Amino acid sequence: MKRLLLALVCFTLALVGAVSGQNNQAPEGLDAAFGAYWAATDARQAADVAARIVRAGADFDVVLTRLKAGRTYKADERKGVIETTTTVDGTRVDNYIEVPDSYTPDKKWALRVQLHGGVGRPVSNGRPLTAGRIEGEPQIYLHPRAMLDAEWWRGNQVDNVLNLVDLVKRRYNVDESRIYVTGISDGGTGVYFMAMREATLWSACLSLNGQPLVLANPDVGADQQLYVGNMVNCPMYAVNGGRDQLYPAAGVTPVIEMIKRAGVSIEYKVYPEAQHNTAWWPEERPFYEMFLAENARAAHPVRLSWETDRTDRYNRIQWLTIDALGKRSSDVALADVNAFEYRGGNRPVFDRERPGGRVDVVRNGNTFEAKTRGVQRFTLLLSPDIVDFSKPVQVTVNGKSAFSGTVKKDVATLMKWAARDNDRTVLYGAELPITVP
Repeated sequence: MKRLLLALVCFTLALVGAVSGQNNQAPEGLDAAFGAYWAATDARQAADVAARIVRAGADFDVVLTRLKAGRTYKADERKGVIETTTTVDGTRVDNYIEVPDSYTPDKKWALRVQLHGGVGRPVSNGRPLTAGRIEGEPQIYLHPRAMLDAEWWRGNQVDNVLNLVDLVKRRYNVDESRIYVTGISDGGTGVYFMAMREATLWSACLSLNGQPLVLANPDVGADQQLYVGNMVNCPMYAVNGGRDQLYPAAGVTPVIEMIKRAGVSIEYKVYPEAQHNTAWWPEERPFYEMFLAENARAAHPVRLSWETDRTDRYNRIQWLTIDALGKRSSDVALADVNAFEYRGGNRPVFDRERPGGRVDVVRNGNTFEAKTRGVQRFTLLLSPDIVDFSKPVQVTVNGKSAFSGTVKKDVATLMKWAARDNDRTVLYGAELPITVP
């Protein structure tokens, strides 16, 4: 009997050990699926492969750990100036990536997206435009190409820029918290557009010799409508010249004051004698670099504010998406700062042809407090890095309870947003749809 009991105990321990070992192993097909996922050339291909990872049936935390670890980057990836051709509405466009000779994939590198000026002419392919070029710290540089009917403030060019950033992130070890957009002249104006329409990606937005009022001119074809308050999500930096022939500081300063009244953090410099060039760069460069060093992107900011007139695009800021517009009885007053002082009166800036909707939301652990105007539904993207999924989530909208309960982590949701964002630092385990009371 003793020998029988001893044999039974040994068998039980062996069985437990075998089961435990199986739980620590990746499900069949997961390694191959992740290999294909990391090899995807763009977000669409990554989304297709993501379905294989979901079907493999891996535990949520196993998948999360792999996504945070990220892909293995090639040590022999090309360096120097690299031409990357894209197609914008059927037109071939030459864009350029600059990778320093000192690049190695064993550390993360900052990425500077440089928007050039002179965009109101037909495409002129070839080497990057060098007019007004400013030299920066060792980092990766991306030079997208804009042209007539595909200026920085049009939807087709926004897609071009975002796709190029995604491409660079797939080839090189980019620091997702230090991707910033800067531009000169028309490029500087394009920076303002990005801050008002497509701000999720950027750690900072820096406009040099730009003029936001250009975007208010209907003839330029900006993908309207624009909301100054959206700039609160991207630390802003602007430089203008007092003797600039195109955009003198005297015409830009009142708009900057309007931007400040909207609660936007913007550092504004004026070089009184400067013309429409960057002759001031040697003096300005250390302050510019200091600003970048102080403004890494927060992966999960505690406060967000976003306004849009569309729900098919331009409706997301980081962990918030606006899904349906329309008045609700609980709407609160959220100011739309959209005028500046001009010749003794207030001059409106951006047209409001369609009603928009805005959400201001603050997060404190598992508690979210939102204020809305003109929004019927929105979604909160919940990250396991900031939300404790073992405890209830509380959402209050306009002073009324909109959700209270636990939320389940979901591998399909995790992979859906991972494929879209291609970002190791921002991963979402659940979507929480909220209906405004």
